[in-house]
Amino acid sequence: MTKIKIAIIGCGIITEEAHLPALLRLSERIEIKAVCNRTKPKAVNIAEKLSLPEEAVWTDWKKMIGRVVGLDAVLIALPITMNHPVSRACCKAGLSVLCEKPAGMNNEEAEETSRFSAEYGVTYMTGENFHFEPRFRKAAELVKEGIIGKLHSTSWNLLSFMDKNNKYNKTQWRADNKYPGGYVLDGGVHFVHALQMIAGPVDSVFSHTASIDKDLGTMDSALSLMKHCNGVISSLNLGWRAVNDDSNLKLYGDKGTLIIKDDLILEMTPGGKINKHSFERENSFYLQWSAFLDSLEEGRPPALPHQMPVNDVKIIMAIIESGQTGKKISLCNE
Repeated sequence: MTKIKIAIIGCGIITEEAHLPALLRLSERIEIKAVCNRTKPKAVNIAEKLSLPEEAVWTDWKKMIGRVVGLDAVLIALPITMNHPVSRACCKAGLSVLCEKPAGMNNEEAEETSRFSAEYGVTYMTGENFHFEPRFRKAAELVKEGIIGKLHSTSWNLLSFMDKNNKYNKTQWRADNKYPGGYVLDGGVHFVHALQMIAGPVDSVFSHTASIDKDLGTMDSALSLMKHCNGVISSLNLGWRAVNDDSNLKLYGDKGTLIIKDDLILEMTPGGKINKHSFERENSFYLQWSAFLDSLEEGRPPALPHQMPVNDVKIIMAIIESGQTGKKISLCNE
C-alpha cells in the first residue's frame, strides 16, 4: 500500500499531545515528510519525536508546501485566526487538509470551508475529534433506538476552573485573543457539535455571556438555552471560572434519562432502575485520522459532513450575538 505523505503546520500543544500519538499509531499508512512552526524549536521538537532529518524542519509554511515534493495532505494546527486562510491556501495548492477546529472565526469563514473540497478538488475536513468520540456516538445510537423514548431536552453544565497558568491559557494567541468569543468559541464548538450529533441541528439560541476574568480572554462564560429544529430543548452552560462537581451530559426522554460519563453511559428509568451501557473505548484523534485517511485512500467525502463544523461556528456566533443583544437568535438551519 502506498503511504499518504503528510506535512504538519503548527507544532504546539495539540499537535504534540493529541495528533502526534495518533499519527505514530498510523505509521503503516502515512509518511510524515516535513514539519513547520513559526518558532523553530517547537518544529525541531516534533521532528525529533518523528526521527525526521534537519532538512524536514521549516519555519515558513508557504515555502514548505511549495518545495516539499510529493505531499498529499497537511495537518493544520494553528491559532484560530489562521485556520481559514492557511487551509484555503493549502487546498488551492492541491493539498488535502485536516484543520483543527473551529472551521473559522466567523460565519463567513466557516461557510467557505464547506466549499473547499469541491472548489479545489481535494479533501478538506475540520478536525472535530468529538465527532468520533465513542461515548457521544453511542449516546446518539441509544437515542435513535428510542431507549429513553422521545428525547425532549438535554442539560450540560460544562463549568470548570481554569488556572491562569494553565499551559493552554498561556499560549500567546489565546492571551492576545484576536478572535471573537474567547474560550466560548475555542472550546464551545466541541460541545455544540456533540449536541447536534445527538439532538440534531439547532434552530435558535438565547444566551447570557460574561468575562469573569480578563486573564482568560474576551469571554469565559456563556449560559444558553437552545431549541433544536426537532423541538428538543438544550441547556448548555459553558464556563472556565467556576468550580463544578458534575460535567456529565444528561439526555431526558419521556421514558427515561441517559447520563453520559467518560467511561460509561447510565440509563435511569422512571421506576428507579439504573442500567449501564458500555462502549468500546478508543482515542478520538486516532479515529479522526483513520477516517480522514480512509477518505483519501477511497476517494470519497470525509466521514464528518462539511456542514456540521460550519453549523458549530454559527451556533457559537449566535451565542455571542445573543449575549450582546439580549435577544433570541434564529439560525434557521435546514
